[in-house]
Amino acid sequence: MKRSKKYILIGFLGALAVSSILMTVATATSGVEVAKLQKEEATLTDQKRYLENMLVKTLSMNELQEKSGSLGYARPTNLVYVTPPEAVAKLP
Repeated sequence: MKRSKKYILIGFLGALAVSSILMTVATATSGVEVAKLQKEEATLTDQKRYLENMLVKTLSMNELQEKSGSLGYARPTNLVYVTPPEAVAKLP
């Protein structure tokens, strides 16, 4: 009877040791995944900042003027303003 209790206790302690090892491995694995995701987040944040800077640079007025000039558009030399027509029959 004492031997069976001893084997049960040893089996229980062995199961606890194995579960502890498995939990440690799972924790280490999730830690590696978290580190990988943090690195990916930093990379994506840098990419976003770069793309935002490129967008601002591309949409700046000087860039647009240079691009329009290279496409053949030019600033008008003389402007013509058209006034709305006068009413034919005005009320007094």
